[in-house]
Amino acid sequence: MKHRHVILKAALAFMGLWTAPTFAGAADPVLHHDMEIKLDPKAQSLAVTDIMRVHGQGSVAFRLSSVFEITSFTVDGRQLSPSRIGDDLRVDLGASANGGEHRLVVDYKGTLSPLPENPGGNDPSMPVASPDGSYLPDSASWYPRLGDGEFTYSAAVEVPDPQKAVMPGQLMEEKTDNGVYRAVFASRTPTPGLMLLAGPYIVEERFSGDIRLRTYFHQEIAPMAGDYLESTAGYIDLYRRQIGDYPFPSFHIVSGPLPVGLGFAGLTYMGKQVLRLPFIRHISLGHEVAHNWWGNGVYIDYETGNWGEGLTTFMADYAYALGEGDEAGKEMRLGWLRDYAALPAGRDRPAAEFMTKVHDASQVIGYNKVAYVFHMLRRELGDKAFDAAIRRFWETMKFRTASWEDIRSAFEQESGRQLKVFFDQWLRRAGAPKLILTEATGERIGDAFRITFTLAQEDPAYVMKVPVRVTTEAGAKRFDISVDSGNARHEIYTESRPLVIAIDPDFDIFRRLDAAETPPIVRDLTLASDAVAMILSADGKAIDAAHKLAARLMDAPPRFEVASADLPPAPLLVIGMTSEVEDFLYSAGLQGAPIETVGRGSAGVWAARHSGNRPLLVIAANNAEALEALLRPLPHYGRKGYLVFEGSRAVLHGSWPASGGPLAKRLD
Repeated sequence: MKHRHVILKAALAFMGLWTAPTFAGAADPVLHHDMEIKLDPKAQSLAVTDIMRVHGQGSVAFRLSSVFEITSFTVDGRQLSPSRIGDDLRVDLGASANGGEHRLVVDYKGTLSPLPENPGGNDPSMPVASPDGSYLPDSASWYPRLGDGEFTYSAAVEVPDPQKAVMPGQLMEEKTDNGVYRAVFASRTPTPGLMLLAGPYIVEERFSGDIRLRTYFHQEIAPMAGDYLESTAGYIDLYRRQIGDYPFPSFHIVSGPLPVGLGFAGLTYMGKQVLRLPFIRHISLGHEVAHNWWGNGVYIDYETGNWGEGLTTFMADYAYALGEGDEAGKEMRLGWLRDYAALPAGRDRPAAEFMTKVHDASQVIGYNKVAYVFHMLRRELGDKAFDAAIRRFWETMKFRTASWEDIRSAFEQESGRQLKVFFDQWLRRAGAPKLILTEATGERIGDAFRITFTLAQEDPAYVMKVPVRVTTEAGAKRFDISVDSGNARHEIYTESRPLVIAIDPDFDIFRRLDAAETPPIVRDLTLASDAVAMILSADGKAIDAAHKLAARLMDAPPRFEVASADLPPAPLLVIGMTSEVEDFLYSAGLQGAPIETVGRGSAGVWAARHSGNRPLLVIAANNAEALEALLRPLPHYGRKGYLVFEGSRAVLHGSWPASGGPLAKRLD
């Protein structure tokens, strides 16, 4: 899922779309917007009157998309004509007798873009309008932006009935009169951006205490509204207990024709087809609700790293897995480590450098690794201190911009411990420790048994609390040992005869897995930055579908080569018709299709390895249509080892079992 207008500055700077305007003094030039908005989705027209309270003097620059024509512009009652280059406008505010504050009134109008024929390829920064749904994100510069400061606002929106319009903020009033629906939204809490949505919505509502919960759903998914509202109320209650009071007056769930998932203060916008997916209500919705605390309630200091996605993943996705049981939590941690094992070393980055998700590699670090850091921090400090620190961080930083240092301060104050080493090694170093159990012995010492073992890691060593499990004749015993050097000898004691020692058996440490712990998965290939692709088909339509599928799957574009049994020394993607794939694998001396996929479905996909333990991904389809059907679903199965598809539906999928690892040894 993509997220929120509070990351607009960072995200647009990364994409090269955002340029900081200049001002003659004020850091937060716009204090308040008072807007009258008329949107006609059928005509794709937008007309706005925006009355702004602005702080500053002299020449200032602001942004308004060039699709809009300014019909009137006044500063303190003086009619002006701003100079304009593209989306950038400049105007002279002049001096002010009111502490540098001015009243700007801007009238403008324009025609919005239609919905694209291929919604999946839509530029998320483009404003679009249609009777099936209108989408004006903050990044579209659909209203005047002066600087990147926060502001309060009031916005009255009119759309033709039966359209409904919705914006973040508190719903102050709404009515339908003479075929026009009008709603007023306002925020007394400063916000960093605005967005506007509209569509032929059926609105359902309930309250959780004094918090207004609403769904704005298309008719075909309207029956799902009750379940979504019930789940939302549950998530708000959960995080209210864990963190603190919900920070906004409402939460709206809005469906749209675009296949996206976006979060904003008090609002989430998702494609109507996305909302049908069963995991959305049980995982993704809760993730979006949690972002109202982390990201929308406490803002993120992007210059020092985005902590918000990892903390939200920890308190949402990972917490829900733990709710299903310890084994589910372990499986999620192993999945994160497996993703990290697939990440090429050249694409690894310190977690503190993560800003926003732009590809799967950034998600491995900014979501998964950071969530892992919070998991390890909870183990290090204990539940009581950890939970108290979360609440302290919220109360201290609510509606303020927070950095990793602010998080560290909250945890240090509640735990009474210095945590600089912990945060520095996990956030400011790329990489991860690789633990090596070099020897382990057990012997009787009087009435007890002594287990002696040596645990090694590369320098510079990580300082860690490492879990150890010893299986004895009487059952399993668990220990935590402190590790702070590259090679250390340890002793632990049991009352019963020890049989097996295992280091970090439940994957509680963010570490590099051994090859024996990492059977092949799809993501081994899709994260590779130097992959070679071979297309095995003479059919033009199949070749075109294969190229599209390769582009959709890969973080970095692969290099296409003519199929040859002389395999390149690189990660290899093989796509083609089933018979051609079988012939190629045989001629190249590679193992054929796994038994799980043979003769089943319209397409089979499996991960393997070829010469020198390099990643191999094979996609074998019955025809071009079967390849095209994989475009949307296959990228979502990165952690699988094999899949069988019938059209676009995965009818079978699984992972290869690990063969064990070097962190367990028998002692008898």
